[in-house]
Amino acid sequence: MPQESDPLLRQVLRITPEPYTYFDNYQVHRLLTENPLEYLDWVRRGLADIAHGAVQLELPPKQIFPDPKNGSDFRLMPCIARKSASTCKTVKIIGTNTLQQQIPDQITVGKAFVLHPEENYVSHIFEGCLLSSARTGACAALATQLLAPACQSLTVIGAGRVGYYAAFYTASSGHIQSIQVTDSDHARAANTAELLAATFPGMRVNATPVQELSDTDVVILATTSKEPLCHPPAWGANLVISLGADTDNQRELSPSWADNADIFVDTRDSTRFGDLAAWLKAGLITTDRPTSLFDLLRQMTLTPATRPRLFISTGSALFDNLTISYILEQATRSLSCR
Repeated sequence: MPQESDPLLRQVLRITPEPYTYFDNYQVHRLLTENPLEYLDWVRRGLADIAHGAVQLELPPKQIFPDPKNGSDFRLMPCIARKSASTCKTVKIIGTNTLQQQIPDQITVGKAFVLHPEENYVSHIFEGCLLSSARTGACAALATQLLAPACQSLTVIGAGRVGYYAAFYTASSGHIQSIQVTDSDHARAANTAELLAATFPGMRVNATPVQELSDTDVVILATTSKEPLCHPPAWGANLVISLGADTDNQRELSPSWADNADIFVDTRDSTRFGDLAAWLKAGLITTDRPTSLFDLLRQMTLTPATRPRLFISTGSALFDNLTISYILEQATRSLSCR
């Protein structure tokens, strides 16, 4: 058989290498946490541009392929954002790693890819674990900015990566004075609380057992629960943010919230999974009930709250796309300064 070094074979096959840049998890973390306010503003402006028609968005529904035997899945998440001067094409293939044998202690595995805007080869590859967690945390922080801007106290239930980033970005962007962190694994909660306290000196940060939680302004749920664990009045919170119920078999919220809260979502796609999908199926809400971030950003003012607000995100390729475009901007800026 001809070998790849054979000149004739090379002339027939005519293969040209496809150049790409690789970002590992720690590079992603560094670029997304060096200037958290700049990152949050980038995402918020990107959402506003889409809401007001300055950017054309192609956002197909997220596809989830379950593996019932292991209680796991993988997801296909494409998105294209077209501006007058540029196009950002992204797709993420992400998996839920419940077995954790080859890759221990990491439930989120996979990669995100950037496609060249004209030639469509993969130009950039991103490790997906911290990218997914950070953009979810940023989504929670933006929801807090928009729906509870006067928030001073924050409670995070679930001290994994998503819980950490949600607390980090919310504390970076608001007027937070105290954070309670709770987790079924108290050591994990203690580690997350210690890291947040070191990052935000002077802020009160405590690892608190769930039965000892005190009243709070905002509750963020970032769990893998399969049963509702948050019921009204939720420690008196004005805003409850649910980030963990992103598959058909996960639940974080009591169905009683359907009658006791104003409901908001990141995108309409979030109604297809978790608690919202169950509520729709049971007739507790209608598809037009939740207000999306786009709806919020189109409004000049938000009607004052007369009851608690509920924000639900089940993960959107749009936030991947906006986050990746920010990382590429930061990486380009860093190279130009050398």
